[in-house]
Amino acid sequence: MGITLNGLANFALIFFHGWPWYPMLLVVTGFASGWLNTMFNALAASVPRDKVRRTFTLMYLAANLGVVFGTMLVGIVYSMGMALLFSMTTSLFVIFLIIALFEYNVDSSNVTGVDPRQGQDVHLPRANFHIVWTFFISLFIIWLLYEQWVSNLSVYMTNLGMPLRNYSFLWTINAGLLVLIQSILSLLGNRIKNLYNQFFFGMLFVGLSFLSLVIAHDYPHFIFAMILLTIGEATWSPAMPTLVSQLSPVSAKGRYQGLVQAFCALGRSLGPLFGGVIIDNWSYKVLFLLAFVVLLIVLAVNIGVVHFNLRKAVNYMKTDVQTDVSRETK
Repeated sequence: MGITLNGLANFALIFFHGWPWYPMLLVVTGFASGWLNTMFNALAASVPRDKVRRTFTLMYLAANLGVVFGTMLVGIVYSMGMALLFSMTTSLFVIFLIIALFEYNVDSSNVTGVDPRQGQDVHLPRANFHIVWTFFISLFIIWLLYEQWVSNLSVYMTNLGMPLRNYSFLWTINAGLLVLIQSILSLLGNRIKNLYNQFFFGMLFVGLSFLSLVIAHDYPHFIFAMILLTIGEATWSPAMPTLVSQLSPVSAKGRYQGLVQAFCALGRSLGPLFGGVIIDNWSYKVLFLLAFVVLLIVLAVNIGVVHFNLRKAVNYMKTDVQTDVSRETK
């Protein structure tokens, strides 16, 4: 259903890509994409437990490979017309649907938490609840601030006299480095024992990227800041759904993976507005400095919450699936 909805919206965009149809259909594709991402994460959480971490890492790697090739192709195809561009995306969704129909045959009632009937009246242990909801709020804040890179930074760089292609090239660097770093992480597999430290490390580097923007006036400084951001993104982002999977019971994994997507989407949607308000009332440098300070505070809160609750938390990836289900039923 999610693939079909997204495919139909892209098909409509072939013919209706002007105002006001374009923004309305964009809302539909955004809704359907969030739907699909939630299902992807829930299905990934259902694989054998020793492979969950590697699965999330490889999914993130594949997504960024798509960004790399998509960025390369879109400029070429766009010059040939919007109709051709959306014809290609519609064709990709048709291929996607065929793959899903033949390959995504999972008995969710026995294996995972993607069946909503399993998630009724399931409550997290208190320690798990504290950690998970701290993560959700942190996700909202991280994406709220991350969106400054996506939206407001382009205006800042052009105001400094840099061409827009310089800003675009930053995201080429981002995509390429993400693929490289994620390839290394996938090879390391479970050798990185503490995922919490990986998440903390990534959050710190995202914060440092904003600190470097405060003093960035030439293009090499912006490239350096993007490298810091990419290191942070590549380490914290794939760690988050894995940690949530560890802390959520089998019968509710779909629900909590959905909340991961929801808080990310909320931060992304409000990010440009938040940055615009700060810039209008103060300045870009105040925005960058505020982002750095806020991320440090969020990092400190996460370290504290994990430290005080981790020993009491239940790791559902270390217990038997049937044990989880029977315990939750009781």
